[in-house]
Amino acid sequence: MTMLNKNIGREFKMSRARYFSVSALLMLGVFVLIGLNVTGPNMRQTAQTAYQAEHLADAKVTSTVSLDAKDQTTIRQLSGIKKAEFGYTTDVLVKNTTQALRIQSNPQTLSQLTLTKGHQAKTAKQIVLSDSLRGRYQLGDKITLAAGKTGATTGLKHRSFTVVGFATSTEYLKKDKIGSTSLGNGTLTGFAYTTKAAFTANQPNVARLAFSTTKGAAYSTAYEHHATTLVNKLQKTLNRRNQARVTSLRSDLTDQITTAEQAIKTNTASLQSATATLTAAQTQLSSQMAQAQATQNTVAMAQLSAKQAALTQQQAALTTKQKQLTQAKAKVAIAKTTKRQLSQITLTVATRNDYNDGYNNYGEDAARIDALGKSFPAFFFLIAILVSFTTMRRMVEEKRIEMGTLRALGYTKGEVMREFLVYSVTTAITGTVLGSILGLLVLPRIIFRAYTANFNFASLQLALHPGYIALGLALALFSTVLASWLAAHASLKTITADLMLPKPPASGSRILLERITPLWQRMSFSHKVTARNLFRYKGRMLMTIIGVAGATALMITGFGIRDSLNTIIDR
Repeated sequence: MTMLNKNIGREFKMSRARYFSVSALLMLGVFVLIGLNVTGPNMRQTAQTAYQAEHLADAKVTSTVSLDAKDQTTIRQLSGIKKAEFGYTTDVLVKNTTQALRIQSNPQTLSQLTLTKGHQAKTAKQIVLSDSLRGRYQLGDKITLAAGKTGATTGLKHRSFTVVGFATSTEYLKKDKIGSTSLGNGTLTGFAYTTKAAFTANQPNVARLAFSTTKGAAYSTAYEHHATTLVNKLQKTLNRRNQARVTSLRSDLTDQITTAEQAIKTNTASLQSATATLTAAQTQLSSQMAQAQATQNTVAMAQLSAKQAALTQQQAALTTKQKQLTQAKAKVAIAKTTKRQLSQITLTVATRNDYNDGYNNYGEDAARIDALGKSFPAFFFLIAILVSFTTMRRMVEEKRIEMGTLRALGYTKGEVMREFLVYSVTTAITGTVLGSILGLLVLPRIIFRAYTANFNFASLQLALHPGYIALGLALALFSTVLASWLAAHASLKTITADLMLPKPPASGSRILLERITPLWQRMSFSHKVTARNLFRYKGRMLMTIIGVAGATALMITGFGIRDSLNTIIDR
């Protein structure tokens, strides 16, 4: 037993190059297998932690008009909703620029912001900007906002605000594409938070919802299915409420328009009558004034001047009423336009995938890495298995005479085979340990940094994932232990006396090239030997071809992945 152990130790010393090469090959296989397969789950867990920390809303209700008391009651009573939090939002432009900002009221419990500098807005003149704007503004700077359309308002009580902080939010995960708007160039430059008191509206226009039961973590099939199913159900309820409020608004507007038109008709008639009377009085007064001036009757002229002053006042009153009548007509026209546009009023509820572009894009990126982890490592490990099989079988063939000698000395087949099993198990464990460490710690961070360059995630949350480690070890053992066991088992079936002799070369035969006489005669001796050996050792030939083809494919795939990641980073 001691001699066998010494022999095993001697084998490790004499074949260090082979040991390290096989271990390195298995390490790369495990590294790619674990690294690509754990990155997606790690990314999703990182996002889930951030969503839980900020209590990201499961759904969001938006309305083109303010939400009245009945709307809010309907939303609070929606089935499957644990909490509904209402807020204000409006899109504005930075004054004298085309940079659009989305201003929101400070969240209370849902979709909270994470301050990176400063403090939350506490007054109606304070504002917190998105962290991406930190380079353009400093704490204490003034920012002036303006409406994006002619004749429109900002929806805010003030136009100038003091910057008191910078923040990130999981509602806006992306750095470059925060969202779309109808102002400026159509893309939001950033977002901001201020107090509810800063808004001119008395009623909110947005509601954030939290589900009673989430059924799984973010991006899981169970959660996404539950969210989609529940939101589709809730939308039907909101559609009924929206139809009811549109009907109510149409009825109110109809009554208002009818009442206003009747008042306008009555006032127009009265105004016309007063105007005619005033015109007649003015004509008569002008005639009397001319006669008094002709007779130089100062008393009459004084009385007529007093009457003229009274007529002038009455004319001014009529002019004022005329302006009021014009304004009333304009209001009626606006009311009619509003009535025609009632069909455009919407009350919609959306899941995270719909109201949060960054949430959806991040989940798609993680899914792409999952898909890559299901294909690329398998191909990589196939190459590792082929090379390991060839290497371990060749090792057994080189030890053929030693195996025969040990059998002649009385060692059992199991004892003779132990050297190869220990060697192969050791290389598999070494490659698995090193590959697991690198695959769990290094590759996920590299991929995460590349794919999340445009997201507001600082670091990746790592996990152990023992299942993938066990899978990597099983594949490593399969590619080494099985190869050495099969080769040794086949050799040990040979008679000991024959085993102590070198293995006879495979019998050769004429190959196809030899039948092509003009070509065969022009080949050199070494080329003929090479051609014969290719067909004599078909297994080696196939292993070599597959190995080279696989290595080339892996290199091309690697370059393709690098180019793809560089494109993502550039964007």
